[in-house]
Amino acid sequence: MARLVLDCDGIDVLTHDLIGDVITIGRTPSNDIVIDHPTVSWQHAVLTKSPSGYRLKDLGSTNGTQIDGVSITDAELKDGAEIRFGYVTGVFRDATASIDQARKLQVPGEQDRPAQIRLSETQSILRPRAQ
Repeated sequence: MARLVLDCDGIDVLTHDLIGDVITIGRTPSNDIVIDHPTVSWQHAVLTKSPSGYRLKDLGSTNGTQIDGVSITDAELKDGAEIRFGYVTGVFRDATASIDQARKLQVPGEQDRPAQIRLSETQSILRPRAQ
């Protein structure tokens, strides 16, 4: 499950599980994720679930939306992306992406397997120590 972890002025860290295909973000209580901060617009941004993950779209907010320090209007999110809504920062966590990456690291491909070295019965890779 994907999550948005928000840091509000270093005082509160709030974790929001992303449930549903469309998640609205802003100051208005009717948003799915409410960020009660004066630098966040009433209808600030929207997260949309797609087959490949999540997209974040700024809804013309006054103070803008950034991903990893770059202002965006519409962008795909990657696991670990730092998001800024006005002056409120958050981190996007996608558990599915983390699991997929871990699987890729754990399952060696054909090219990762060690080569087999066959020795005849009379050959040895060990040499007796000289006396």
